[in-house]
Amino acid sequence: MKKIVSLIMAVIMLAGCAMLTSCSGGDKPVQIGVQAGTTGELFLKGDADVGFTGYSNISVQSYDNASLAVTDMKNGNVKYVVIDAAVGKGLVSANSDIKMIDYALTKEDFGIGVDKNQPELLTKINEVLASKKTEIEAIYAKYKDVTDDNAATWSGTTIPAGTYDASKDQLVVATNAAFAPYEFTVGNEFAGIDMELAKLIADELGMELVISDMAFESVVTSLGKNGVDIALSGLTITPARSKVINFTTPYEEGSYQVVLAMKNDTTFDSCKSAEEVLAKLAALK
Repeated sequence: MKKIVSLIMAVIMLAGCAMLTSCSGGDKPVQIGVQAGTTGELFLKGDADVGFTGYSNISVQSYDNASLAVTDMKNGNVKYVVIDAAVGKGLVSANSDIKMIDYALTKEDFGIGVDKNQPELLTKINEVLASKKTEIEAIYAKYKDVTDDNAATWSGTTIPAGTYDASKDQLVVATNAAFAPYEFTVGNEFAGIDMELAKLIADELGMELVISDMAFESVVTSLGKNGVDIALSGLTITPARSKVINFTTPYEEGSYQVVLAMKNDTTFDSCKSAEEVLAKLAALK
């Protein structure tokens, strides 16, 4: 009788293991961290509008910012982080125990989103972008070493949020201030490439700047609501977004996503091209 009971229990346990794929070493998706709402998240999960097929062998863990994702990687909770290269370089500079696999997983351009009901504003902003290239390059240079880890100690230019007033000539910008060096908060004020770009545009147009900080997922859909005129938040120009908002000419071209890994991880060390990195990602177990 004991043998029969033991046999029944063994069968039940084996069946349970088959369903859970965990009792006998079944494959689990590899966990990779991303910043919520970014191209990295779309790339790993898959997005038909952008042309990303996604990865069935990867479980995506989303964070409010890339620094939190890196911290979880260092704590062993995610295997890798996929993030914008400009942000990744800053994170590697601030964390000596991580490295960047500097091959482009994606190619993308950043643009300023403009309310579709304001075509004249789109034209004016494009004129500013075309005529102020030297000033824009200087803004980028100021923030080359800024990351989420050191943004709070930024001692350079900060910009107050301002207060929306429909009776005033204001330029209201929607952003998600958790993406250094593009946008971040210092106390109650804002700084970063995008925020200084917004201030440059507002000044050139003779308008008062008002900054509306919100979840990244709401930035695009906020245009045309509550006075929001433009979206500046490291926005990748995509066909899906272009259906609901207008985009300026790119103010940053050739942005791309990369893999961040722990320095002692050799998985990608032999890679000599982006194609080889992509193949490694698809083969992760």
